[in-house]
Amino acid sequence: MKQSGLFLTALGASFLSESALGFTPCGQHGRSATQALSSMPEPWQGDVVMAEGGIIQGCAIEPAVEGSLTEWKLNIDGVQADLGRFSEAIYKKVTADAKRQQFQGFRPGTIPPHLEPTYRAFAMDECARETVLEALQQNNVRPFDSCRSEMLLEQFSIPPLKSKQKKKKKKSKKKKGMDGDIVAVEEPVEEEEPEPQWRSFETMKEAVDAGWRPGQSFSFVAVNVKGQKLPTPKDGSDPLNFNN
Repeated sequence: MKQSGLFLTALGASFLSESALGFTPCGQHGRSATQALSSMPEPWQGDVVMAEGGIIQGCAIEPAVEGSLTEWKLNIDGVQADLGRFSEAIYKKVTADAKRQQFQGFRPGTIPPHLEPTYRAFAMDECARETVLEALQQNNVRPFDSCRSEMLLEQFSIPPLKSKQKKKKKKSKKKKGMDGDIVAVEEPVEEEEPEPQWRSFETMKEAVDAGWRPGQSFSFVAVNVKGQKLPTPKDGSDPLNFNN
């Protein structure tokens, strides 16, 4: 995502005046993700994980309507695309900026607790939109100017909650005592628990309210994504198989 247009200037007064999750996506005149994140003491040097041929991993892109070359639907697998680290980098940057502000009634360097969900939601939203733009670029689709703000993000999946320590169930076994008599002895036995499943939510707000945190991965679907499919590159690659 080194050349993409992720902007981190939306955390101004208008953004903070909104409810914890009622923010508006960033505009198109701020700093890029690379510029913003490079100011961190130890900036994350990673990128969205790419497969051979330069195509983003974990992305399935298809026309929203059969035959369309301007409207798209994308399914993003956050584990394969490494969205956990990217969302964490965004969150660290915006909260570091926030700690330099003075919030009335709080000590310098303190972020009011009621604003913390806003920053988490902002990190998730920015990470998702930037990933979609990167996926379009990698699939030879040029996004329209309004693409970033008009795309709709839905069907979020987040990791399961950490499972609690397994309960040990006691099971009786018969053993011989010192005097040769048979006695019943209870031994602890661990109960098998089903493998935890990822949790699914229709909206980003529901996913954040359910406990998603920056640094965790997440998967989602993007619809109403507008962009122009460009001619097949000279190297003959055709990521979307439009020529088949």
